[in-house]
Amino acid sequence: MTSAPEHGPSMHMRYPPIDGFWTWDIKRDRVYGDANLSDYFGLTLDEFSHGASLERCMQSIEHDDRARVRLAIRKAIERRSGFREVYRVRSEKMGLRKILAVGQCYVDGAGEAALYPGWFVDLTKDGACEEQSLREISNYVGQAKDIARSIGYDMLSYLLDNIEEEVEQQLNGRLGRRRSS
Repeated sequence: MTSAPEHGPSMHMRYPPIDGFWTWDIKRDRVYGDANLSDYFGLTLDEFSHGASLERCMQSIEHDDRARVRLAIRKAIERRSGFREVYRVRSEKMGLRKILAVGQCYVDGAGEAALYPGWFVDLTKDGACEEQSLREISNYVGQAKDIARSIGYDMLSYLLDNIEEEVEQQLNGRLGRRRSS
């Protein structure tokens, strides 16, 4: 198995401590996971030991987030690329939790998507993670804006400038709330 090529500084990003792991066997549609994944997704450890279907796992994702997560998964498989999404999951044991899920597509000898291992971090009560995510977004948007400007894509540069401004407002709002508490 080989990984799809990774681009940019994301290879060297620092993440908060990992809360759980999974491996999705795409061809057999079996998700295998650890005890924490079981707790967060409301499946038994036995289900994850023998492999649960992706659809079974999707049932634990909040209804409002499902379509977005399904689309992100589909795109990641089609592109044989990484997956990185923030969404909410609900289980009896953990309640409603906001997680960051990160995975990477591995292909078989024929170049077909085969395995998708990944991990997740609970963001529910960690404001520092959200702030770090916003800073990371700001960095990427700034890089994209610089590239767009350098190749003469003025409209794209303008739009990215607006996105960068929105992210900065979100960051300033977060920092202001933290200082006042």
